[in-house]
Amino acid sequence: MGEILLSRYDLFCHPELSRRVKTHATTNLNAQELEERYGNRVRSRMRQLFNLVAFDKGCGDKR
Repeated sequence: MGEILLSRYDLFCHPELSRRVKTHATTNLNAQELEERYGNRVRSRMRQLFNLVAFDKGCGDKR
């Protein structure tokens, strides 16, 4: 998973492709869990690539 995100980051930063390449991801992991599993580098790239949409723990299912 980490390698996929890093390759998507490279495409995102490419000036000719940056507007055409979109990446969507979902996770139940929090930021600390993501860093423990994939490392600081991947977590940092995720902060740059994605917009965070968070839901309160008490809200209903959002699928």
